[in-house]
Amino acid sequence: MASSDWLPGAIQRIRRTPLMREDDGTRVELGREALERLLPHRSPMLLVDGIDRIDHVAGLVRGHRRLHPDDLGFAGHFPGEPIYPGVLLIETMGQLAITLLHFQGVQTTDVAPGTVPPRVRATHIHHATFLAPAVPGDLLTLHAGVVEHNFTMIAAGQVFKGDTLVAYSIAEVYVDE
Repeated sequence: MASSDWLPGAIQRIRRTPLMREDDGTRVELGREALERLLPHRSPMLLVDGIDRIDHVAGLVRGHRRLHPDDLGFAGHFPGEPIYPGVLLIETMGQLAITLLHFQGVQTTDVAPGTVPPRVRATHIHHATFLAPAVPGDLLTLHAGVVEHNFTMIAAGQVFKGDTLVAYSIAEVYVDE
């Protein structure tokens, strides 16, 4: 993308309301086994617990993550008052967005046993905002959508804790296809 004229509009769209409403798309129940076929990440860096909605038409996916006291990042961030690091929230949103490569490519909600994760690498964080802390015990609802998919994929992501928007970002990954 030659210019970033699109960025303010993209930020405006994700800073207030969830990308997916409760009744958008198709309800699914995809857990760790499916995620390991969709993502190249493994524990402790596999940061999405499950996917519960997919909207092929809009290019959106919704998932979730439960934060545990022993999760990566809590031990030293911050002792006595642990807060999940913002960079890991960005990574979590990015991982969910990567799953869209599969769902949009095959136009199904299934993850076949032979599915192999794409080779990807983060290239750019266009924008990130952190509005509320995420702490051990929180159940986070994750939203991701494709802004553009050409040579790279630019995706928007959101993290909610209940109705509270915790963080949102727009990031870019290179996809080695």
